[in-house]
Amino acid sequence: MAADPLQITVKRCLQRYRFFDCSTPLVVAVSTGVDSMVLLDLLQRVTAKQRIVVAHVNHHLRKQSVQEEEYLRQYCEKHQLQLYVDQWVHHPEHGIETAARNERYQFFAKVVQRVGASLLLTAHHENDLAETMLMKLVRTGDLQELIGIKESRPFHEAQIIRPLLAVPKSQLIQYAEHHGIRWFEDATNQEDDTFRNRVRHHYLPALQQENPQLLDHMYRLHSELGELLDFQQEEADAHAKTVFTEDGLKLREYQKCVPVLRRWLLRKWLNQHHWYNVSLLELKQADHWLMNQQKPTGEYQVGTAVQLIKNYSNVQLQKVQKSAKKNVKITDFMVEFDHWYTDTNGDCFGVFSQPVGKVQAKVWLTDNQLPLRVRTWRPNDEVRLKNGHHQKVRRILIDQKVPQSMRPLQLVVVDHQDQVLWVVNRKTAWLDRRTIRDQNYQEWYFCQKRDTGENDE
Repeated sequence: MAADPLQITVKRCLQRYRFFDCSTPLVVAVSTGVDSMVLLDLLQRVTAKQRIVVAHVNHHLRKQSVQEEEYLRQYCEKHQLQLYVDQWVHHPEHGIETAARNERYQFFAKVVQRVGASLLLTAHHENDLAETMLMKLVRTGDLQELIGIKESRPFHEAQIIRPLLAVPKSQLIQYAEHHGIRWFEDATNQEDDTFRNRVRHHYLPALQQENPQLLDHMYRLHSELGELLDFQQEEADAHAKTVFTEDGLKLREYQKCVPVLRRWLLRKWLNQHHWYNVSLLELKQADHWLMNQQKPTGEYQVGTAVQLIKNYSNVQLQKVQKSAKKNVKITDFMVEFDHWYTDTNGDCFGVFSQPVGKVQAKVWLTDNQLPLRVRTWRPNDEVRLKNGHHQKVRRILIDQKVPQSMRPLQLVVVDHQDQVLWVVNRKTAWLDRRTIRDQNYQEWYFCQKRDTGENDE
């Protein structure tokens, strides 16, 4: 009997990532929805069950989640599959979707590390891809964002792959019905309170009525964009060797490049210095100024916080110095994870589940330290040092020669006990991981980047 087309799709994907050339297991994320249950079934048909590790997160946000977990336990026991389950019971008051996603991927990372897997498989499909591309188009219009979900990306010491990304959900449902696979529907997916659900229920179906081939067309666009961006990266990397210097740009070499390559190089150069999200219009305007040979010297501001300094044959970056505003009131607020904030110097900071921008510190936080808050520093604030001693925040500001007028506006990130963990963009406290080994803790990253004046999603 000929193999099912979906089996061939999954097997070929695993072959591309050399899964059959090694003996390590793989981890598959299973929510009990139709997409992940089909993926789990397909994996059992293309590889040995001993190499499959199932990871499931019970979010405890719906009564049905208990039934879903119990069904998956029975399924894995029946099929002799190794199963790891995470119980997420500490829910934040705000940002529940982001927090849930962070919880899932932190748990998946722990499972991958524990079993020594090199691959984490998720069941994202063609509908998910189309929805994400439409959402990115509406929100940003940025070419690199428009590519949507990638088939693979690095994940800690492993790799995330999505074997079903070119498969429409309708085909997954047909497969499940044909093979008698049971799955659960999340009732919250039927509500229209989130942007993704509105795209799923209204916008995407309306576009498909105009052209039933829309999903295939968007996947083709996704693939071609990926090739274009790979080519862009290769070209920019090759020319960067002759255009970039340790302290700037070689203006004459830059001016020899064609316009689109110049913009690629300019964006790459800004990103290397942690200035992100510069709009295409800003790049074009900056490029026009750099190409003006009638003005070989001068300054040009990009966004709100960075200047280009042109001096005949060389271009350098300089941060825009902002004077402190009088009577500025900074309100205390709770930190939303995986979200950028802007401080009074125009720099961005945030606490992320994955390294982004420039990592200030990697920290391990226990449940009793959450939630984190941001506030202005106080006279008695201090940070813990590696030797067990403490240093006053006031002394840190003095040592780093922060102007007197700017010191009152300095922000700090504190834990639930109001202990300073981070003097934002200046210094982090020393957190000894050994003291929390027996507690439930999570890994986070204190990150910073330069603000370019564009809103960051």
